[in-house]
Amino acid sequence: MKSEVAALHRRATDNGELVRVIPGFYAPREYWHGLPPPERTLHLARAVGKEHPQWVFAGTVAAAAHGLEHQWVLHDDMITIADARRRGFRAGSGVRRLYVPDRCRRSVETVNGIRVTNVVQTVLDCARMLAFRHALPIADSALARGVKLDELLAGCTKLGGDMRKVMRVLKHADGASENGGESLCRAVMIEGGFMVPSLQVVFYDPESRRFYRVDFMWVLPDGSIIVGEFDGAEKYFNPQMTGRRSIQATVQQEREREAALRRAGVRGIVRFTYDEVADATPLWNKLAQAGIPRT
Repeated sequence: MKSEVAALHRRATDNGELVRVIPGFYAPREYWHGLPPPERTLHLARAVGKEHPQWVFAGTVAAAAHGLEHQWVLHDDMITIADARRRGFRAGSGVRRLYVPDRCRRSVETVNGIRVTNVVQTVLDCARMLAFRHALPIADSALARGVKLDELLAGCTKLGGDMRKVMRVLKHADGASENGGESLCRAVMIEGGFMVPSLQVVFYDPESRRFYRVDFMWVLPDGSIIVGEFDGAEKYFNPQMTGRRSIQATVQQEREREAALRRAGVRGIVRFTYDEVADATPLWNKLAQAGIPRT
């Protein structure tokens, strides 16, 4: 076994053919770097799970296995396991341990060949360990898939301890969010102290007799309506989203959409990109300029 590990290490260091992903585990460099971050995490969990079949994977590993919406930046080539002990692992092991009481670790599922915490426990664990803006998309996604808020609240009573971070996530979780990007937008809005928007509101344009759904809507104290639209680059370049229309045709359709929304009673439209959301300050500035109140 030691000779095999030494041979793999030489292949990784001498010619760069392999990459060491965590101690004792190697992968072809080109193949590994071609995988999306969630897939790299799942590959790691499957490999490590064969060496440690008693382990239960948790956190972002479980979120990826369950297919819950989350930000890829959360994947750092480490894996998280649920453990009833509070003692940490040694540095550089590639394994992160999350304290989960035994009474909560019993709800284990095998998903995509990996033993993971169930969806409810996964949402609660991610809410405990992640920043609010990263935990909210996971909770939104679970609610959209049919998990009940009562189930999540019941899981909180089993966990015990300081649940303030978890309760903040559950307070704002909304299954109406269409995707993880929109959930991230809303989380950053909440972090900035802005009024929480309504989601996926439909407007009717009397002129065109068409319905238009918006990502976010605010009704201001004076009764005026502001809508927010999360613009991803895909809407202009992905043929599946553009219907293979040209960029010019897509932009023209957006202009017609804006005109229709204004005829339907919308006073202002705020557009923001992923980069503006990730930076937070540009998004907050746009919301403030549009008159969205801070609560």
